Amino acid sequence: MNKNMLAIILASGALTLSGTALAGDAAAGATKAEACLECHEPAEDFEGMTVDELTASMKSIVSGQMKHKKKVTLSDADIADIAAYFATAK
Repeated sequence: MNKNMLAIILASGALTLSGTALAGDAAAGATKAEACLECHEPAEDFEGMTVDELTASMKSIVSGQMKHKKKVTLSDADIADIAAYFATAK
């Protein structure tokens, strides 16, 4: 397991999400995730991650708790859509 994946898993476990994660729209997430796909290959970087794990990771990046190469600003709806897209990406 690479260090980035381990950091994402640990961050997702450290975060507590209020309520249930928003149900995202994977089709909308495909468009919103275009910037992510410049650096990430979903099949390698996010394979096997659940919507909740992806949501927690993105929330920790947006809040600054987890470092990322780029400044990331996303709404909760954006995060839900992108998480739904990556959770279903093959």
